[in-house]
Amino acid sequence: MKTVADRPSTRLGGNRRGTEHPLAAERRAFERQRRQLLRRFPGQYVAFYGGHVVGHDKDCEALATRLFAKLGDVPFFIARVESKPTVYDLPSPEVEG
Repeated sequence: MKTVADRPSTRLGGNRRGTEHPLAAERRAFERQRRQLLRRFPGQYVAFYGGHVVGHDKDCEALATRLFAKLGDVPFFIARVESKPTVYDLPSPEVEG
């Protein structure tokens, strides 16, 4: 599956002209709508494209598959709707051993 990072012309920090990465705007739209999303889709994953919710599902991969089929290979933002973001603490492979 292709991701935004797979495309050489896309940089997560924005481009040289100082414009922001498209996903930054989608993330802000998600944050602005968090309260409404918590009422409508608690515990589900939602996808944003163009500042709007374009899909939701309990399964993140199923949602992404549907969106790639519907929208094509464009950057869209998927996040789980929860009041406090889940933080995963994964040990680094370099530390173990």
